[in-house]
Amino acid sequence: MAELLVQAQQHHDQEATLNILESFTPKIKASLRQVPADHQDDLKQELYVKMIEVIQAFDISELK
Repeated sequence: MAELLVQAQQHHDQEATLNILESFTPKIKASLRQVPADHQDDLKQELYVKMIEVIQAFDISELK
């Protein structure tokens, strides 16, 4: 995961970002089951946007 974070940030690697997002997909799906169905799509989009923001802002200086 650390290597993917470095690739996503330093190299703007969309594939690495996608791999990170995909690794969290099962947890997101499980969490969305707790939300009314008519809100799930919007919440899922918001979660992915927030995750991308966190991936880009994460302090990778200690990972190197």
